[in-house]
Amino acid sequence: MGDTVTNEEKAILKLATAPYKYAAAREADATEQFGLTPTQYWQAVNRIIDNPAARAYDPHGTALLIRQRTSRGRTAIRRRLF
Repeated sequence: MGDTVTNEEKAILKLATAPYKYAAAREADATEQFGLTPTQYWQAVNRIIDNPAARAYDPHGTALLIRQRTSRGRTAIRRRLF
């Protein structure tokens, strides 16, 4: 986590916040554009949104992705509890 956001990280962030009807289409684009598997892509997204420089670069996009990540975590916890 550096003080800057690379061009590739900016592109990954842009892809993560782009409107897609299906997640698989986004993941296919990530594979095509960056050569990342879906798992690697989402790991990169999570690493990028934890970077303060990325939050400064795209505060709305990173906030959206952080909310989505938090929501998914809560849902997973509820599933384990019930």
